[in-house]
Amino acid sequence: MSQAALSQKALNPNSGFNATYSIMAYLYIGCFIILGMTVGFSPIIYGLFLIVSLIFILPSHLLGIYMIIFMTMIFERWFSLSPLITDYSLYKLYPLDVIMIITFIGWLIDQIKNSSHKLFFGLPEKILATFIVVNFIYLIRSFFDINADAEVAFSSFKNYAFYPLLYFLVIYSVQTKKQFKNVMHLILLAGVAIISFIIIGLMRGEGLWTEYTPLSTSGVRFLAGTHAFYLMIATLIGLSLLAFDRLKNKGFISLIIIIWLGGIVMSLMRHLWLSLFVGLTVLLALIPLTNRKNLIRLSFKSGTILITLIAVILLSVNLFALYNISQPLNDSYQTLSQRIISIASGSQDTSINWRINFWNVAKKSWIESPVTGLGFGQKLPLELGDWQTFEEIRNIHNSPLAITIQMGLIGIGLFIMFILTNVVGSLRYIFKNEELKPYYFSLLAGAAAILFASLFQPYLETNLTGIFLWIILGLLRSGLIINSRKS
Repeated sequence: MSQAALSQKALNPNSGFNATYSIMAYLYIGCFIILGMTVGFSPIIYGLFLIVSLIFILPSHLLGIYMIIFMTMIFERWFSLSPLITDYSLYKLYPLDVIMIITFIGWLIDQIKNSSHKLFFGLPEKILATFIVVNFIYLIRSFFDINADAEVAFSSFKNYAFYPLLYFLVIYSVQTKKQFKNVMHLILLAGVAIISFIIIGLMRGEGLWTEYTPLSTSGVRFLAGTHAFYLMIATLIGLSLLAFDRLKNKGFISLIIIIWLGGIVMSLMRHLWLSLFVGLTVLLALIPLTNRKNLIRLSFKSGTILITLIAVILLSVNLFALYNISQPLNDSYQTLSQRIISIASGSQDTSINWRINFWNVAKKSWIESPVTGLGFGQKLPLELGDWQTFEEIRNIHNSPLAITIQMGLIGIGLFIMFILTNVVGSLRYIFKNEELKPYYFSLLAGAAAILFASLFQPYLETNLTGIFLWIILGLLRSGLIINSRKS
């Protein structure tokens, strides 16, 4: 046995134990989430959840990052938005928050014991830290504003200031190639698990948890929009790895990606269709010509097989006049066609019309205070025909615009500068590391897709989607530390 192999064996004597430890952590924490979904997150269940989380995550804070990604992708709002419920009150302390806090504590303990982790604090980190401080100032400001809703203001603060701390947690924790790949592969694994939700949606005639995102047109979603959002990220990672021949079984992986694409389509989330196209365009623009041709050739083969399979199924249904099958297929076709047409119909669609009207109202209010914005916890009057109401600014369904209206040019300026400095600072390291290059390209494509999608939904105002932008940008930035380490 070589010296390198002996050294590797000596460094990993408990690899089997570590795998068992991680599996038990996922099972226990997952069971408590399911228990909370079933009977509610009472103080007893929350207390037990806290104890189990401390036992598993405190000794291994990196496991906390894995847990945040996987549990959010699977349980979405039940993990990230389930409050603590008592007999008299409801506290917006979510399981996601608990895991984050414990992970931070675990990282601090590890940092004290092992100071080898680099605490890099470059220009992007300084800008993000400033953005967080400015958010805190806006939170304080809302307490003295009689028109501000304190609860809504604190929620905005959490989404803009607390969850971005994941960015720092990622760059200070993911500092080796193995750790980096583990995070990326975990996203793919969670994407495979989401296929079960597609199957459930098809079997029950409606996707699980789709009632939280009702359609503005007729039809039924077979997959929740949040799960489709996660599949969009996983699809871009999978396609990038396929382009660079980093996956062994191309046929099987191609089938998985086709199913993911089908799930995104069946979610009927129009903006995700466009966002995936934007992400794919960025990916094709970044990867070398050889890899681009490889991906296009593989996509053409898979597309041909898929189209042929669909044609055979439709022909068989029509030939044998299977009404129980043909009618649902016809309904799905009509719904899909209507959703596609509605993209071009503009104001004729109620959802699009609502957004346009709200954006115009917000613009008029913002002009009164363009530099500092209107602040957190504010509502604006909205009229849509005979329907009148007051809508929260954070629910404007356009995250960059929501930041601009609430925090003015100061807030949106810091946010844009952070994105730009992060991406520009990461580009020089992407092309130096041949091993991690495919992952970096997919992260850039994923960030572009998320930012484009945020123009049509409150993704940064919702923790179960917003955290993935901070995680992706953190992974991009971690390349600086990974590539600066000696072999």
